[in-house]
Amino acid sequence: MLSTLYQIEKKLKNYKKAIMYLEEMIENKDSLDKLSAKEDLAKYETEKEFEIKQKLDSLKHLDEIRIQQAEIKTQKVIEGVLFVGILLVIGFLIFVNKQLNNTKKQKLVIEDKQKEISDSIVYAKRIQIAILPSTKIVKQHLKDSFIYYLPKDIVAGDFYWMENVENKTLFAAADCTGHGVPGAMVSVICNSCLNKSVLEFNLTDPGEILDKTRELVLKEFEKSEEEINDGMDIAICSLEEKKESYELKFAGANNPLWIIRNGIITDVKANRQPIGKSDKNDNFKTEIFQLKKGDSFYIFSDGYVDQFGGAKGKKYKSAQFKKFLLSINDNPMERQKKLIAQNFDQWKGNYEQIDDVCVIGVKV
Repeated sequence: MLSTLYQIEKKLKNYKKAIMYLEEMIENKDSLDKLSAKEDLAKYETEKEFEIKQKLDSLKHLDEIRIQQAEIKTQKVIEGVLFVGILLVIGFLIFVNKQLNNTKKQKLVIEDKQKEISDSIVYAKRIQIAILPSTKIVKQHLKDSFIYYLPKDIVAGDFYWMENVENKTLFAAADCTGHGVPGAMVSVICNSCLNKSVLEFNLTDPGEILDKTRELVLKEFEKSEEEINDGMDIAICSLEEKKESYELKFAGANNPLWIIRNGIITDVKANRQPIGKSDKNDNFKTEIFQLKKGDSFYIFSDGYVDQFGGAKGKKYKSAQFKKFLLSINDNPMERQKKLIAQNFDQWKGNYEQIDDVCVIGVKV
């Protein structure tokens, strides 16, 4: 028993009591041998067992206290971590809320700016439409005709033009460099130069009109300190009714004229040079044709034939457009316009429109 008490006190680090038990164990070693009476020995053992039980209870209680202290320490650590975590979450939420508010403000500013720009472009469209000949004027001078005009954006680089001078109806399908706002700005300059060529310089011959228009456009661009290579491709016609026929005069800068008679299409080539700065500076050639009743002809920009679409996503191309025009040529011109529009939409499908489109058709 003393040995057990010795080990317990030693474990509890009560070294004095441990030594005391050790000494008592040594001193009593001989006495224990002399105890012969069973009752005395039993009493002694009972007392020591009770003492051992008390020590074990003390040791158990000490372990419980140490466990409780460890649990309290762990709980404090967890609470500290949770507190810091909550602070971090609150800080993050405040930061996110601030960023969202800033984003909303920036979005509102951007939306306001976009609206201003959109409103400006829409107003520019009104100005551009104002310089185009009205449907009433077109039908007055070209009774059996159509104009299929489909800008890629709100405003366009393509435009159509018309003037009536000396019983001659002058009209054109023009395609200025670019599309959208830049193209529209170039179109305003080119439209103005066409008007000057006819109304101020009294020109009615298509080739001469293009020569003068090129000269005026280059002068306008020369005013800039920067080099400007923008310009215009155009097909221009003069139609005059005679006693027994119609005289059609044509000149083109890159854009052709197609004439259909009796199911046959004639492709009249244009000069391979633009209205603007170019390596070529030849005079534009005027072609003259005598048309009969029932003949039809077409001028256009390249937006229709260059459109990607179909099953393979390829360009529509001129050859296919010729076949299509021949297939619908017996229809009235307004009906042809609808068919041309439907054909374009069907060909384009889900592809994006790549350029402005302008097609003019006339039947005499």
